[in-house]
Amino acid sequence: MIPMTPDEIKEYWHAFCERHGIDAALRAKGDKQIDSDPEYWADQTMGHLLEVAAQPKS
Repeated sequence: MIPMTPDEIKEYWHAFCERHGIDAALRAKGDKQIDSDPEYWADQTMGHLLEVAAQPKS
């Protein structure tokens, strides 16, 4: 695992969202994903997080 705090992961995610024009609602969904398992998201790409956050709830 990459040693990052949940807040550091979110900072990286928020910067990714800003660079790619991701809206606030989708950014918030990504934040929830990070909060649910920060260790997992520390080792994933922000593109993968975007894909997961963008999926409709089943």
